[in-house]
Amino acid sequence: NSRDINHNISVKIINDILANKYGRPLTTDYLFDETVTFVMQRCSKKFAIELGYVILNSEVLLAKIDGIVLQEAWNLFEKNNTLSFTDCTSVAFIRTFGITHIATFDKEFYTIKGLNVINN
Repeated sequence: NSRDINHNISVKIINDILANKYGRPLTTDYLFDETVTFVMQRCSKKFAIELGYVILNSEVLLAKIDGIVLQEAWNLFEKNNTLSFTDCTSVAFIRTFGITHIATFDKEFYTIKGLNVINN
């Protein structure tokens, strides 16, 4: 969304990710859901569908949250007062698979030990 305050930096980050600067890009089905829903609410359903197709047809690996990660996410969600459940699924996925970088503007991810937040 060109009207978003983070638009220009987001474009740079996406280009860096797609150029494999941080390794193979991936997202989860939970983040895909959150992203297209957010875009639909903030922009339009048409744009959300277009974005969904871009993600689905890109080099980005779309991983599914399985039962093991889901249980870890639930355990974290019960204990943590700052992360949404979707954010907890991301943290559980990151920890389970040894991921070291995340592209986000969510400040809560700065508190995750061993995780490098890409935001510029």
